[in-house]
Amino acid sequence: MRNFFALLLIFLFTNLYAQNKFELGYYIDQSGNKIEGEISEITMNSFPSYFIIRKKGKEETVDTNKASLIKYGTVVFEKKSFQYDPSVRSDIANMSKQKEFQLVNKTAFVQLMVNGDTKLYKYTENGVTTFFYETSNNELTTLKYKKYLKNDTDINENKEFINQLKEIKNQSIVDKEGYFNAIKYNDADLVSYFTKLNGKSIKTAKQSKVLFNVFAGYAIGSMDIKFLQDLQAQTYSHVTVMPEVEYVFNNNVMNPTSFYLNLKYRAFKADFEEVYERENWQHQVDYQSLLLSLGAKKYFLSSKDMKFYGKLGFGVDIPLKAEILSPVASWRLNPIYLDHLKGGINTGLGMKLYNSFLVEIDYDFVFNTNFINKNTSINFKVGYSF
Repeated sequence: MRNFFALLLIFLFTNLYAQNKFELGYYIDQSGNKIEGEISEITMNSFPSYFIIRKKGKEETVDTNKASLIKYGTVVFEKKSFQYDPSVRSDIANMSKQKEFQLVNKTAFVQLMVNGDTKLYKYTENGVTTFFYETSNNELTTLKYKKYLKNDTDINENKEFINQLKEIKNQSIVDKEGYFNAIKYNDADLVSYFTKLNGKSIKTAKQSKVLFNVFAGYAIGSMDIKFLQDLQAQTYSHVTVMPEVEYVFNNNVMNPTSFYLNLKYRAFKADFEEVYERENWQHQVDYQSLLLSLGAKKYFLSSKDMKFYGKLGFGVDIPLKAEILSPVASWRLNPIYLDHLKGGINTGLGMKLYNSFLVEIDYDFVFNTNFINKNTSINFKVGYSF
């Protein structure tokens, strides 16, 4: 069992920190067809000429020129026609000396930053980002900003985009003194502005996800108590329930990683008989507890309708009832206390069907104490994920 724990721990944490370069998404070709699958990593700063789409274990290389829209995880890239100033530079050695904009036409992929009635896009070339907004006319308007040299040494700024933002403001924007002048030409400030501008029309795609899982199952518990004599461990079976909260870091990958927090009801009832000099001692044990576990899950071998996962966590066993009825003579010689908090490990394997139904086998190993040699349980569970 220790070897199993070690292997599962290595598997989970290796995958937890591994960089996954593929995320779920799709692309739309020039004929309007939507092709879904796992898309290789795409960023605006280093937009590729080709990308890879993975479907059912097979990979296909796609020329970006053959696509009109690409969705990589929660990030959307659209092919648009727009105007920008290619002379804009951020490094002083290549910085323009002209204050005026020199706009040229271009057709390329831009990244959707804010989705709503008024959309915000950005395009990056030579390390310089240009932002655009789009209203219901589906035409991109360039938000104009430029750094330029004056007297060959002084860096000045043409902040025409501030006036443009004022022109499209609505009642959602509170025009406090100095509000517009404080807006900088960067992702954070412009995303914040256009998010406020869109108000209730904003559409956001979430990367992480919180799930609420409910399990019911059949548990087989085993306990070995430290009596004066070395007695064989006893087992006890019962029905168990377990609510669980699961936080999925990135729901846009085929095999995501998540953290879980769950609470499980455990019970053990048994009679032990201890042979002593004059008479046999009868010990009646009634133990009930809640095991609170926190750990990590890693999904693997996933498909659209079926996902497998392994999990490993650490828990605290909280006694609800810790009753042991023993003869007085036995108690005087060997008092036994079961009502202490105990640490432990929770591990298991599971399967998720149609993103809702759960089937799981897990194992609880509670660490030994001064009074208990063994305290474990194996649980066969079915559940539902909300």
